[in-house]
Amino acid sequence: MSFETHPYTADMARPRLSERLREGCRSLWQRQMEHPFVVALGNGTLPSANFQFYILQDALFLDELTKTFAYATTKTTNHEEMEQFGTFVLNTLLVEADLHHRYGERFGLSPAEMTTIPMAPTNYAYTPHLLTIATVGTLPELLTAILPCAWIYAEVGHHLLDTVPPAPDHPYRDWLLTYASPDFDSVGTWIRERLDQRAPFLNAQEEARLHEIFLTSTRYEWLFWDMAWKMEEWP
Repeated sequence: MSFETHPYTADMARPRLSERLREGCRSLWQRQMEHPFVVALGNGTLPSANFQFYILQDALFLDELTKTFAYATTKTTNHEEMEQFGTFVLNTLLVEADLHHRYGERFGLSPAEMTTIPMAPTNYAYTPHLLTIATVGTLPELLTAILPCAWIYAEVGHHLLDTVPPAPDHPYRDWLLTYASPDFDSVGTWIRERLDQRAPFLNAQEEARLHEIFLTSTRYEWLFWDMAWKMEEWP
């Protein structure tokens, strides 16, 4: 039985798989919005040093995230999915990276110099988690591993924009507008749809594995904010 040859049928009385995954770690999900880094980012009081630390680490993270999309193209025979994963590769390299490089220029760093910054411990741990699943896991596992990143950033962006709409001189206005944009929101939506379409073909053990992966990625997303808030260093 394959996804490509069987139509998706859902039990309308049961929440979608993606919703069940988020519900399984709802308290931690909500804590993303309450983290002091996120709050200060939204109201513009985040110290420049913390934001610079974050941007440089996130630029390194995106280089690794791009590779997960490339791996995803090898795990499907659906041409529409292949094309979309390829689009994600290009968008991550060109759109999000451009945002980071523009902030890098403010810090006096070229794109080449940004790549020489060493990964902080949390970043160093999070990216192998994604890449290991991308290389040896199934496509549902890969989709689940990267979903919290796309979904949380979209929700954080919308939450911050709705809570304190940024003034024209807000120091992080470009960041807020990027992650609250419909284009970015569509990334998480598409990943959720593809994952939910595969739910009927998963057994209980496979779904339990997805819950484990989703929780781990969600934990790392919270730790990423915390890493930047504390400007984490190796001991």
